[in-house]
This record gives sequence, C-alpha cells and structure tokens, in this order.
Amino acid sequence: MIQIVFMDIDGTLIPYGQQEISRHALKAVQLLQKQGILVFGVTGRCAGQVPEIGFDGLISYDGACIQDKGKMILEKDFFEDQELDWIMKDAREQGCRVVLAGEDEDPVQNPIQEAAQGKVRLKRPWLLPDDTMRDQVLDALEHRTFDKGIVVARILNILRIPAGSVMAMGDGFNDMGMLAAAGISAAMKEAPLQVQACANFTADGVLDALEHAGLIAMSNGTLL
Repeated sequence: MIQIVFMDIDGTLIPYGQQEISRHALKAVQLLQKQGILVFGVTGRCAGQVPEIGFDGLISYDGACIQDKGKMILEKDFFEDQELDWIMKDAREQGCRVVLAGEDEDPVQNPIQEAAQGKVRLKRPWLLPDDTMRDQVLDALEHRTFDKGIVVARILNILRIPAGSVMAMGDGFNDMGMLAAAGISAAMKEAPLQVQACANFTADGVLDALEHAGLIAMSNGTLL
C-alpha cells in the first residue's frame, strides 16, 4: 500500500512546454490526499518558485531545504561566514556561478525553528565536521552534493515509511536517486534512457503514472 508519493515538478507535474499544473493533475493530487497518501513536491527550484497546490511537503533546491505542514522538518542550516567566504572566493577563481537564496524569498535563509514532535534539525551540512579548514570545505563540496534520493531516504526514516510503500516520479538526472529509492517509480517518457533505467516503468505524465500504479482511475482521459 502506497503511503507517500514524491513528484518532481518541472517536466513531470508540469509537462514540457507548459507553464502551470493542469487542473486534472491538481485533482489527482487531491484524490491521493483524500486516500490518506502524503504528496511531496520535489524540485531543484527554490520554494518561492513552486506553485502552491497544497503539497504535504516540499523538497526544494534538490534537497537542501525541506518544508512540511507541521508534520516534520529536515533542513540544511547555514555555512559559517568564513566558510561561505572561502566558497565564494574559490567559485570566482574557477569561474563558477553561485546562487544564494535571499532572506525574503526562501526559507533556507529564514529557517523554521525546531519543534518538539517528530522534527530533525541539522545545524550545519552533514558533510562538514564542526571545525573545518578551507581545503576541507572545498574538498567536501567537490565530492558531495545534495541529492533527492538521500533526502527522500531521510524523510522515510523519520516518518517510518518503508521503501515498498513509496512511489516516485521524475524525468531528470537529478531524479535518479529518488526513483531508485522508491518501491514503485515512474520515469516520464521524455526522460533520458539513464533515468528510465532507474524506474520501474515509463509514463506519459503524472496521471498515466498514477493510473499505472493503481492509485487513480481514468476513463477517456478523465479522472473517475
């Protein structure tokens, strides 16, 4: 029995060439929730760029920030000021682009406080020790990154949901870990072959994937 569904947004919940979530996809999300199934949006976008459709949880920045509706929170805290200076200086020297969230636009810069029930707070990125030198910070960032699959696994551990009760769907290379971690997974038909190989089946959109998994019923393209 599926207890939670993780949905990539761009290219999955919002198909290629479209700008908004269709009313049918929105209704499908609501139908899942009426069945008691949690629905999490999973995206590389910042949270402020995600349409508000009533997700039970939202994983943004590919896992660097996780929000919910009071059930739980798993969040990345800030780098030390000196560490951030090292990162920015190294990025400039290598010609790399660095994107920082603004305080008024994204909760990464306005962290939710730890609550008493079922919540986890990571003081600093888990890939860094408490005391770091410049080379340690840059080496850690070079060899590790936030990953949708790692974050999904952490959320499942907190909620005590087994992998067999999870469905995931996506279309990009950053979805591969998430698809591989789920008991049932669907790659969109436009996804690269490497991404499709991580999923149980391919689907023509979210509705097709959910119908294939037996979570919704369709008739002539209409939800029943």
